[in-house]
This record gives sequence, C-alpha cells and structure tokens, in this order.
Amino acid sequence: MSAKSASKPNYKKRLWIIGLAPLMLVVLVLCTAFLSGLPNVEALANPKINLATEIISSDGKVLGSYYKENRSDVRFENIPTHMVNALIATEDARFREHSGIDFKGLFRAVVKLGQDGGASTITQQLAKLQFTKEYENVSIFRRVWQKIREMIIAARIERTYTKDEIIALYLNQVDFLYQAVGVKSAARVYFNTVPDSLNIQQAATLVGMLQNPNKWNPMKKDTTLSLRRREVVLNQMVKYGFLAEEEYDSLRLMPRGIDFQRISHDEGPAPYFREVLRSKLDEILEEKDENGDLKRKKADGSAYNLYSDGLKIYTTIDSRMQEHAEWAVEEHLGKELQKAFFKDISRRKKENYPFYNGIADKDRDRIMNQAITESERHKILTGVMCPECKRPKKYISAIRRDGKSYFQCNEDNGGCGEEWEKLDDKGVENVMNTPVKMKVYRHGSYLDTLMSPMDSIKYHKAILHASLMSIEPSTGHVKAWVGGIDFKYFKFDNVYQSRRQVGSTFKPLVYATALRMGKHPSDIVSGDRICIGNWCPQNSDGKYGSYTMSCALANSVNTVSARLINDYGVDNVIHLAKKMGIKTKLPNVPALSLGVAELPLFEMVGATATFANAGVYIEPTFITRIEDKNGTVIYEADPAIDQALDPNVAYQMVGMMKGVVDGSCGSGTGVRLRGGRPYGGISYPTAGKTGTTQNNTDGWFMGMTPDLVTGVWVGAQDPTVRFASTALGQGANTGLPIYGYFMKKVYADTRLKISKGDFKAPEGYESFKQNMDVQTGASIDSFDWNDDGEAVPAVVGEPVETGEGITVEGEAEENQ
Repeated sequence: MSAKSASKPNYKKRLWIIGLAPLMLVVLVLCTAFLSGLPNVEALANPKINLATEIISSDGKVLGSYYKENRSDVRFENIPTHMVNALIATEDARFREHSGIDFKGLFRAVVKLGQDGGASTITQQLAKLQFTKEYENVSIFRRVWQKIREMIIAARIERTYTKDEIIALYLNQVDFLYQAVGVKSAARVYFNTVPDSLNIQQAATLVGMLQNPNKWNPMKKDTTLSLRRREVVLNQMVKYGFLAEEEYDSLRLMPRGIDFQRISHDEGPAPYFREVLRSKLDEILEEKDENGDLKRKKADGSAYNLYSDGLKIYTTIDSRMQEHAEWAVEEHLGKELQKAFFKDISRRKKENYPFYNGIADKDRDRIMNQAITESERHKILTGVMCPECKRPKKYISAIRRDGKSYFQCNEDNGGCGEEWEKLDDKGVENVMNTPVKMKVYRHGSYLDTLMSPMDSIKYHKAILHASLMSIEPSTGHVKAWVGGIDFKYFKFDNVYQSRRQVGSTFKPLVYATALRMGKHPSDIVSGDRICIGNWCPQNSDGKYGSYTMSCALANSVNTVSARLINDYGVDNVIHLAKKMGIKTKLPNVPALSLGVAELPLFEMVGATATFANAGVYIEPTFITRIEDKNGTVIYEADPAIDQALDPNVAYQMVGMMKGVVDGSCGSGTGVRLRGGRPYGGISYPTAGKTGTTQNNTDGWFMGMTPDLVTGVWVGAQDPTVRFASTALGQGANTGLPIYGYFMKKVYADTRLKISKGDFKAPEGYESFKQNMDVQTGASIDSFDWNDDGEAVPAVVGEPVETGEGITVEGEAEENQ
C-alpha cells in the first residue's frame, strides 16, 4: 500500500459513525432512563398514595372523611360515558388508537412549536403524575429529559393496563384543588354528588379543569372562565361525534350547577359524631391481643392508618335523621330559646352578667380569668400561640430589636417565622378591653360587630348549647348525633364527652326499681314532705299529698321519688342503673332519686331505650363494620347485651312514661307535645320524661316511640349561666321542643318508614298484670332478680343482694 493510499480518509467508516450516532444516542438515552429509577407501572393499580378513609351512613351517604389527601378511587364502570367521551375529545382524540404515544400529535407539536396544542396523551399525563413534583421550575433540557422518561412509562402502562383502566387510573389521581383529589372527591366537592350521577355539563366542567385546575376552577370570582372552558369541552365533543349539535346548543346555555361542599373536618353533617368516631377508630385500630400483637393489621404486619389506607367506616347514622336533628336544634335555639334567654339575663347586675346574681365575686372572677386565659386572642398577646400558624408556646421565643420586644415563631425550631409585638400586662389588659371589629357567633350564622375581646367572652358565655342523640332501641344503633351547636366555634361534644346533672330523667330508674321489687303503677304513694337525714327535698310546685305511682311520675313529684329510693334502697337503684348501661360512677346518696348524678347523654339514652326494648339493654352502637380499601371486613361491631329488666316491668314503665306526655293524670310535664305549639301536635304513641336540674341549669327531655328513643339536653357551657325562672329553664321548655321538632320532621319524611303505632305488650303480660293486681302493695322483697333478668319471688327473710355487694334486710308480705 502506497503512502498516498494510506493517507486517504475512511469515508465509509465515517458514514457509519454519522449514521449510527443518533441511534446510539437514543439507545444511550433509553438505557439511562431505565437506570434512573422509573416508577413501577404495576403499582399504579395499588399505588403508595394517601387514600382517604370514608365515613358512610346507614343509608349509603358519605358523611365525611379522614385524610392526609382527600382521595377516594372510583371504578371505570362508575364513571359516566359522557365524561369518558369528554376526556377523550378534549385531551386525546386518538386515545383508542395509539399505544401510549401519539406520534402524529407529537410531530404536529414539534412543527408548530406547541401553538396548535400539546402532544401529551392521556397515558402520558398519567405517567407524568407518577413524578410528583419533579416538573416544578425546571430547565428546558430537564423538561425534554422528563418527556422522554414520560413516554417510556406511557408505553409500559399501555402494555400493562387496558384503555378503560388507564382512564380510571388517570381520573382517580388528578388534583382538582380544594382538597379534591380524583373525580370521586371532585364530584362531591363541586357538585355534591357521585361520579355516576354527573350530568354532561358537570362532567365537561371537571374535564375542562384538567388542563389547568387553578385557571379553569369554577370557584374563581370570574365565573365566565369556567363557563368558556366548559364550552370548549362541549365543542370538542361535537367535533368528534360524541354530542349532537342541537344538544350542544342547549347544554352551553345551562347554568353551572355548582353545589360547592368545602371539605373540612369542621363542616358537613355530624361533625361532633365524626370527631368522637375518630377517637373510637384509633382505639379499634390500635387494639392488641393477649400476646401484645395487633388484632387488625395489614398484610405486611403494620397497623392500619386512618388517614392514608382508604378504609371504609360503615356507621349507623341515618343522614336524613341527622339532617332533621341538626335542623331541630337550630330551629328552637336560634329562633326561640336564645332570644328568650338573652332577655332573661339582661336584668342581671352589670358586674355579674351573664352569671346568676347570687354568684360570689371570687367564683365569678375565677371563671372569667380562666376564660380569658383560654381565649385565642389572649394566647396570642401573651406569646402562647402564633397568630399565623397557631403553633403553641414551645415554638415561640421572645426577642428584642430596635429597643422593642417581640414574639417570634422561630423558623429554626419548626415555626413559621411570624413576629408580633410583645406587650406588658397593662398593654394586654388594654387590648382585651378595647372594642375592635370582630365576628361573634350567632345561632345559624356569624355576626360582624364592634366589641371588646372581654365583652366577646361574656357574650359567648351567654350562648345556649344543646345536644341530641336518637337510637333504634331494638338494635342499639345510633341514628342521629348532634353534639353541639357549631363545631367550628365550639368543639366540645355534649353527647359523649359532657357530663351534666340529669335531673328528673333519672326518676324512671327509681320507679323501675320499685316496680321490679313489688310496686304497681296504680299503687297509692305518699307525696308528703320527707326528710332523709338532713336532706329534705321539696316539690317544685309546692304541692304535697297522695298520688298513684303513675301520676307521681307523670307530674315528676320529688317527694315521691325520694320516698321510693328510701324504701327500696339507693344500692338497688344503682344496681339496676348499671344493668341498664350507666357506666359512670353514681353517688350513693338519696338525692340520686332526683337526678343529682352527672351523666353523659349517651348513657342516659341507652338506659332509657331499655324500657322500649322489652327490658333488654343493648349498648348504643355507631359503627357496624370497617372494611379495608379492597373491601375486606376487618372489624364488626359486637355490642354488649343484657336483660336488665323483666319485659313486663319494662312495659309497665313505658305505660307510666306515656302518662308524662298524654296527660292521663289530668296533667303531665310533657303534655306540650300534644298541644298546638309549632313543635307540638304529635298524636302518635309517645312516652317520655322531662328533666330540670337545680336552679334551672340543665333542661332535658327523653322521648320514646317503638322505633326511636331520643334524648335532648340544653344548657349553657358554664353551669353558673342559667335561666332565672323555671318556667323558661325547665326541660319542657328547653329540651322537649327540640324533640318535638325532630320527631315531626321524622314522621313527615316518608323515606324513613318510622312506626306510628303503639308499643307492643310482651307475651304473657295480661297474666302478669292480673297477678300484680292481686299483689298490689307488696313490699320490697316480694320479687327478686335472677341471672336471666326475670322477676322471681324473693325468699322470705333472706337479704336482697345489691350491685355493690351490700345487702338490705327485708320481710316479704303478701296482701290478699
């Protein structure tokens, strides 16, 4: 070979290099992409994301959720066809034809530099969602690199899932803002419905948001933006044959149909119930067996997470009854009782307002000082709470700058960095007493006003509160739960957490004790004055004399209740109360007969329901079962059941409590239910009991029908704030009207199928009644109680065993 030929360039070799270089570059890019940690597409169907736990009512409505991210998945078959069509027409017209990458669209986008629309397919958009926040604020080169990875993932998704599955996966992961992740949450938040009930224009609104959820959001002040975007979607549906021109012309003129439901734990139905439920669920999910192992755990052995594992909590609450109950509370308090209360306490001494006039100065000051210290404004002024992020004192430090003192929510300590002026004690006092613009609570709404923080504390002390719980006596299922008047403002639950004196609503347990130990509803009992030790109760009407047992209960005669507990024993009453579900420790004093015990409404309703359920106590239940995200049942309720009373005695008590409402004794503390007031006029069989505590602090009403037992409590948060007169503060005027409003709504709701019939007598009741008629006037030991809850003759001269192991000596007597 000559030197000349050796020096010739190898053009063929260069040509191969030039030709193969792009291909090698593509291969290198693909290999690098595969090695750079691409998401596992098989995990898309079971992604490691935060799935909200749903709370479901007995009638299938979602009451709320617990979540880190408000997302619940929906199956493809539950997505309406017109929404799928709108999605394809707007986002990816060739979706059914390509294999994840639309090369025709990609070529168009490159040639026209994206001016005629992008090239991302629905599958690529799903792939993009797997990279979380990697697309935020990146360079053009980084974006191209991500696009390559996106296309690789899209191709893999297409090989793994069907087209329908891809659409469902995509719509389940899109963030529609306002804590609505996925189409199921979006349907509820924006339209208060479920996906398969979305109409065409609603579906078009949601599909229109996909391009830019913030820009096209229907909650923006400029509503025309959302409407214009909806019209684009509808137009695309016409273009691709999914919608007829005539239908388009009609739909484009339809209103938006927004029914916005802000997702917040403070809002929505039954917020107090949901908060109590949260605590109960924590107990259930953390419960361990005798070996210390979790009773309920996931496949990997870890505990279920209430906020991210997508559990479904099936509850006993009926959403329709819940709505009626919440309305009833607001109807009476907001429109009637609160106004009367403000007028009643306006007559009090200025320095005592809103407390009763007899309060000692030191007690009044102690209560107010505690309220001031607990107020949010005072916490901010004294550096106990950050005004911006609400973090507590441990995040806050005092600093000085330019000769002034400040509080700082320290960023180095995990705070938000907020700073605000630090005042001395005098400065804090001045702020607390200086009127400023503020919002204060008003039943049903909020009031913008000018008021000092100190006066606002007194104002809110004068707000009346209420609670209601209604259960189905035959199952113990809680159907309605109103724990307070406004969860956003007052967090404390008055059904389960609060314990207040129950007053005369406890008297039926005293009478039931007497009946099961030999008394008869028609027996004559003395209502004369009585002293037990130093305790000498009085009747509220000042009248004394003799009554039948039934009429004494109907008129809530205090001296009769006192005489009965003295005759039949406090221990025996406590024993029966425990069998009827009272778990709170009861005071072993004769005054228990008048309801001095402080009990939660939850326990009182459960005990009262025992009468309506033939003497069988069923522990009130509000969870039926819990399912994991795959529908596997991980918990089922197993309530405690106890035959607390003989069915015949329970039926006698129902009859006596009917007299409270019917006025069969010529009067009765609950006869207002039958009258002409707005909450009255209820003609169906009803048993009940009113309750009013000392100094009109608490008002109660327990109402029973064969299908529902409902309890109501009304009072101020602080017991020293109360009505001056019994006429206004009695349970018949505070609690009973709420019950009346509730039951009138329930009876009128044909969806509920609540019985309007009478209570059924137990089998063999007539024989029992005849036997008791013969035994009228029998003494304390005529009947005892066996383990099956049956009334049996007591052994003469033998001691009667009580709930606390204390015995009461007695002699059995028979009256022929």
